[in-house]
Amino acid sequence: MNHVAGYITRKTMLYKTGVEYGDYTMNHVLGCAHGCKYPCYSFMMKKRFGQVSSYEEWKQPYLVSNTLSLLDKEIPALKSKIKSVMLCFATDPFMYGYDEIAQMSLKSIHKLNVSGIKCNVLSKGILPTELGKFSPNNE
Repeated sequence: MNHVAGYITRKTMLYKTGVEYGDYTMNHVLGCAHGCKYPCYSFMMKKRFGQVSSYEEWKQPYLVSNTLSLLDKEIPALKSKIKSVMLCFATDPFMYGYDEIAQMSLKSIHKLNVSGIKCNVLSKGILPTELGKFSPNNE
């Protein structure tokens, strides 16, 4: 099993998107261990805005340690506005070999589902079987 490179905190977790297939998204990890060889849009944007300095740094993911507390604060305020939450546009919620990231993803999806919020998952990893116990509205 791989371990995250470290932990960061954020001021917000849920944010509105401008894409047609999702209205809110969350990125509870900075970086992605996949190491895709084609130009990764997420990496290029994070580098452009100074959040990572190199591709090697990008491939060492950092977990947002205050993810669940941010969701506790933001879900009640945004619940009536959210149709669905995408996990994730700028990282992978189920990176292969990163159990700590997968567990945070599962806890986040559970917290959103309990509040009646549908989740969409975008991953190149292996989806955990536990997702089958979550809301049937998830995609």
